[in-house]
This record gives sequence, structure tokens and C-alpha cells, in this order.
Amino acid sequence: MRQAIIYRPIGTIHSPFKEPHDAPIQSACAGDSEGTIEIFPEYSEGLADLEGFSHIILLYHFHLAKKGFSLKVKHCLDDQVRGVFATRAPARPNAIGMSVVRLIKIEGTKLTIRDVDILDGTPLLDIKPYVPEFDSRNAEKIGWLSGKTGKLPETQGDGRFYHRTNMFDLFTDKYDAWYDSDEGRFLYESELTCIRPVVECSPKPILEIGVGTGRFAMHFPDVIGIDPSLNALKMAEKRGVKTVRGDGEHLPFHDKTFGCIFIVVTLCFVKDPIAVLREAARVLKNDGNIIIGLVRRDSPPGNLYEKKGKENYHVF
Repeated sequence: MRQAIIYRPIGTIHSPFKEPHDAPIQSACAGDSEGTIEIFPEYSEGLADLEGFSHIILLYHFHLAKKGFSLKVKHCLDDQVRGVFATRAPARPNAIGMSVVRLIKIEGTKLTIRDVDILDGTPLLDIKPYVPEFDSRNAEKIGWLSGKTGKLPETQGDGRFYHRTNMFDLFTDKYDAWYDSDEGRFLYESELTCIRPVVECSPKPILEIGVGTGRFAMHFPDVIGIDPSLNALKMAEKRGVKTVRGDGEHLPFHDKTFGCIFIVVTLCFVKDPIAVLREAARVLKNDGNIIIGLVRRDSPPGNLYEKKGKENYHVF
């Protein structure tokens, strides 16, 4: 049996690109797109002497790449099926990405970078200095990409290697409006009444996994909410919630960050709830609390949720 290898992020990459189709497909054609890197404090000493380099290599986790992979893929620069290892597609056996970016400045644990082709909220795995004498080669062959690299500036990714738009993105307004309906308001207020006293007396800071449109997080100051739905996060931000796009199975936070984590009616919608709980335990402080809100299937609210699901009403 092959032994699993576990990596932990050393920071988070922030960029103007929220959706896969918005980002350049390579940093070489990213222009002056600017982003930042937030390095977690426990790794800050590792930044010493890095500012002397004009370019750095970033290794990161494709946190929004679709689950699973194919060993044969079709690239946006080509119309033929190629082996995944002959491409840079993000959906691969190990979803590791690499970009060479310009380092503009370092302020404490914040790095300002340019030539960014990375999605916002991407977990950073490592930084290496770019040295032309080490890293630049006169390549005689570039395989199937020969004659195609000139198309890079006008080519955009089509997003097929990333998570498909989920129902929260498709039905954001309908989902959020349900909380104000007669039946939705009762369930919402009941759930909020249950978690409020526990959250308020828990250590800070607070993380909500599956924040959605921020209906719960907005009641607690300084909460960070994470969710894969961009449209839902936009609504949460309007409610004053600080958000990060990502999923619970791969939290872009360092160990023992949060004093309280709450997950309200979310575990039933993820593919791997055990992975979510494992990640939650990792980023939780030793004296922290994890609050999980579940609705019993055989309860009146559970019956209502199941009925709406069968009606394809998309209450969640």
C-alpha cells in the first residue's frame, strides 16, 4: 500500500480572479495583474533574504479543481486528447500548481506579487527563488505545444477542470429568500437560537464552514466564512462577513487558528464529511469548540427539507 503524503499550507494567495475563466492560463501572459500572499506567522522567518530576488516560484494546491481526474485530457490550446502529464491541467492525480511571479515587495508576512494567474484564496504550499541559471533552459522540443504558444495572450481557460457551478450559484436568490418565507423563517430562527449562545461564549476567532449567504455569520463579529459558491459569498460580503472561497475538505488556514468553528446544516451536502471534520479539527485551537448543526431526518424540519428536495425546490 502506498503511503499518503500530507502537506499543510504555509499561506494564502489572494488575486483579482474569482472564477477560473477570469484568470490567465499562464503567468507569462498575465500582464501586470497584481496579487498578494499572506504567509502564516509561524513561517515568517523563512522570508528572510527573499526580497533580493525579482521573481519567485510558487507551488500551490488547486483547491477548486474538480474532484477526480482523467489521465487523458483536451487542452484549451488544442483539439486533440493528450496525456495529463503532457499538460498543465489542474485536475490531476495530485492537484499541485506552479507559477513564476514577480516579487514586488515584502511587508511583514505580506508579499505583493505581479504576473498572477492564480485564483483568489488558493492555499500556498511553498516558495522557491527563481534563478535563471538554475531554472531557464534552451529547450529543443516543446511537444504538441509547438506552434501553439503564440495563442496564449488571447486564450482563456474554459473552467472544465474546476468545480462545476453548484446549485447555490444557480439559485442563490431563491435560496436566500427562503429564509424570509414563513416556513424558512421558523427553521432559521430556531437554528440561530440554538447556536448563538454557544458561539458567543466560545474562544475567538470564529470560522463558519459552509457560510452560504451569511445568514448565520452576520450575527457574530469578526467571523470568517468559507464556501465554494461565489454568488453566495458575494451576498455574505454585503452582510459584512469576511469570506474566503474554498471547500471544507481543504481549508486554506494554518493549524490551530480558530477558537470556534460552526457548521450549520452543511455536512449533509459535502462529498466527504469526515475530511471536513478532520480539517476543522486541524485548524481548531486546543481549547476551541466545534459546533455542528444537524437536522434529524425524522424530525418535522427534516421532513420539510426532504419534501423540498424531492420537489427540486433547492432550499439549500
